[in-house]
Amino acid sequence: MNEIAKVLEPKEKVIWDGKPKYAPYMISMFFGGLIFGLLLGALAYYFLKSVLAAVVVGIIIFIVAFFFGNLSYKVTHYALTNKRVIFQSGIIGRDFRSVNYDDIKNASAKVGLIGLIFHVGDINIFTGEITSTGGKNQQIAPKYDTIQVVDKPYDVLRLLQKNLSQREEKLYK
Repeated sequence: MNEIAKVLEPKEKVIWDGKPKYAPYMISMFFGGLIFGLLLGALAYYFLKSVLAAVVVGIIIFIVAFFFGNLSYKVTHYALTNKRVIFQSGIIGRDFRSVNYDDIKNASAKVGLIGLIFHVGDINIFTGEITSTGGKNQQIAPKYDTIQVVDKPYDVLRLLQKNLSQREEKLYK
């Protein structure tokens, strides 16, 4: 359910819209749910000393993660407009996040092993924001807004870069 039209400004036009490709998106949910289920199953075994309880906890966590992954997939949409990049998400209510072209410092495409198999990739958008990890060995890292597992990521990146260039050229005319 794509609801991006609800947040468009007057005269704003969508030039590309898309959503993650189902199989690679759910593969990441599958492995995430599996790992989380195994960890919580191990904790259940440690505290309850019951293999049955550990297996049940692990399976429940895995099923819940897969269920929420499906719900998340249905509401995740992305759009490039003539002004900005819009991200839609939110299982309970709709959440929208946008990045104006003027704020984008850099954009790149990333295609990993799953991307090669399914012909998908991520578009990472850098606005200059940084994030910090807390704790003893604090580190600072760039923060990216990401269009995840979309078809033809290099075409989407080219379209984004084209719009960024056109916007920049208008500023200097």
